[in-house]
Amino acid sequence: MKKIFLILVLVLALAVRFYRINQLPSGFNADEAAIGYNAYSLLETGKDEHGNRWPLHFQSFNDFKPGGYIYLILPLVKFFGLNEFAVRLPSILAGVLSVYLIYLLVNELFPKPKLFGFLTIGGIAAFFLALSPWAIHFSRGAWETSVASFFQLLGIWLFLKGTKKPIFFIPSIITFIFSTYVYHSTRLTTPLLLLFLVVVYRRKIWESKKVLTGILLVGLVLGVPLLVSFAKSGTVRFSGVGLVADVGPLWDVNRLRGEHSGNTNAFWLRIIHNWPLSYFFRLAKNWASHFETEFLFVTGDKIKRSNCPEMGQFYWLDLFFLLTGFYFWFRKKEKKFILPFYWLLIAPIPAAITFQAPHALRAQTMVYPWLIISAFGAYYLLLFLQKKATLFLKLFLGIVLFFYLSNFAYFLNQYFVIYPQKYPEAWEYGFEELVAYLEPIKDDYSKIYVTEVYDQPYILFLFYLKYPPEKFQTEAKLTPRGKFFFSTVRDFDRFHFERIDLKSLKGEKNILIVGTDEEIPEGENVIKTIYFPNGAPAFEIVSR
Repeated sequence: MKKIFLILVLVLALAVRFYRINQLPSGFNADEAAIGYNAYSLLETGKDEHGNRWPLHFQSFNDFKPGGYIYLILPLVKFFGLNEFAVRLPSILAGVLSVYLIYLLVNELFPKPKLFGFLTIGGIAAFFLALSPWAIHFSRGAWETSVASFFQLLGIWLFLKGTKKPIFFIPSIITFIFSTYVYHSTRLTTPLLLLFLVVVYRRKIWESKKVLTGILLVGLVLGVPLLVSFAKSGTVRFSGVGLVADVGPLWDVNRLRGEHSGNTNAFWLRIIHNWPLSYFFRLAKNWASHFETEFLFVTGDKIKRSNCPEMGQFYWLDLFFLLTGFYFWFRKKEKKFILPFYWLLIAPIPAAITFQAPHALRAQTMVYPWLIISAFGAYYLLLFLQKKATLFLKLFLGIVLFFYLSNFAYFLNQYFVIYPQKYPEAWEYGFEELVAYLEPIKDDYSKIYVTEVYDQPYILFLFYLKYPPEKFQTEAKLTPRGKFFFSTVRDFDRFHFERIDLKSLKGEKNILIVGTDEEIPEGENVIKTIYFPNGAPAFEIVSR
């Protein structure tokens, strides 16, 4: 029965993550296209889109993406071709396998007797993760966090196995390190998790000198190249989104000093109003924002690409089970509970050190310790109900299960029906249709001007055109970095990408202009309109 339950949970996780994956999310965003095209470029030329040979960090939009995910999809792009499915497949599989991994991890952490002959704490955690809106959302797009979190989970499970068989410590270190090759956030949370595990289980590690030597060698061989590459280029991303990029705390210091009379640069004022303290309070506020009710249960992330309409990151019932987990922790005094509790506390740190908070993507690993704690609470609640199996308590259990499945059904409707209608522009819907229309006619025009309203349009054109990488590498010229330290490419082939200003194009002939409804006024010679799923115009194509 235990195997049947686990199989059903995995089938459910697989179905909800694979369903209409080429159509939903509706569109294909620029980061996904950059991942796919850079893998394609490596396969064709051995270089990334900008001519860098087999890098660990990919220059891309001058944000230097970690290369782990791109290298993972190389065989998929080779086998399936350059398409959405090949690019998203590692994230989907990582999401499904994480459901199985959390089952193994929690059962290793809390090896309790089975309820009803089949249900373990790990089984409950797997069920929660299979249905989690936060986990499902970030498993369906080509999000590096889904894959990085999988390797982080695998590293923890292997480490716990290593406390019984020390040889498992070596593959644990390998998977931990690989998680840092895949996504920026795990470069903070993975070392913090590993430090915690090493401190707690230091005696187990020290017992096997050969394994300890192996751990150090593996750490040096795999860790040093990443550190060298990160020192050269990996810090650029933090320069754009890091907390220090936000001058708000500095303004707060000047404002607070200015509210005092006399010398606003006095020593005592510099002690109580200074930039390190101001940034610390901002960091603390950012961290705490990830535990706010509105973010977790009401509206979720404010970034549309990371948001499911009219939903938080968790179901309301997840809060009930979390609180139940803490209650039984205090009752049972379970020592191993400290690992998911610690994990929950450090998970928002990567998001907290940026100026965008709360941030569901960078804090995505919160979902795992939260659901582990919730599963712990649900298990002991069920154990209590099993012992006190009155009709009322059975009815209560039925009501809770009904509402949980109702929450899941509501999420499915919001995600698969409402989301494409409400936020089609968040995933840059329409580029596939646009490129398909332009490709056969592009050589009939001397120039094609494409709006830059939607993020990084050039990479989506490269992706859907399957533009020869060796040719693009000779044409690509990145612009200077903008406000958030991103660059873009303005021109390749006959295409020019910039916000449309029809007045500046007044004297040009034999051109196509691709703009939004706001950029193209009435009276222009619109030869084609591409619509969002909700019927609103995405692109209008003008011929001159």
